[in-house]
Amino acid sequence: MTEEEYADMMKRRALPCVPAKPSGVSVADMDAPRKRSKYGNRKVTVDGMSFDSQHEADYYFGVLMPRVKAGELKCVCRQVPIDLPGGIKYIADFVTVKPDMTIEAVIDAKSEATRKDRVYINKRKQVRSCWGIEIQEV
Repeated sequence: MTEEEYADMMKRRALPCVPAKPSGVSVADMDAPRKRSKYGNRKVTVDGMSFDSQHEADYYFGVLMPRVKAGELKCVCRQVPIDLPGGIKYIADFVTVKPDMTIEAVIDAKSEATRKDRVYINKRKQVRSCWGIEIQEV
């Protein structure tokens, strides 16, 4: 595209990303805070890692990582998907692996409100019945 074509396009405001008519959205609206999440959690980033809640980040860095550094655990896997019947997936927050490479626990950071969520309860029951895994809630 030449400079003349670009200048002509800008005069006509025919760019696909720029509406010809005002959309009614101001710059102030674009900087407005996002909608509150269902249970009030907020995503946080710590050391370049993103967590779904502050509680989840605190548990990872306060409880699990010290155990890895002490040699009690080989590693901690985050956001591990578990397949369930019907194409459903349950995503565990943490799976801890012992030094002998066996799984110690499947851990999910839950608040009191999310522990009562019907969808979560059903998925927890399916994980138990299909895979024999008991989810540890923290």
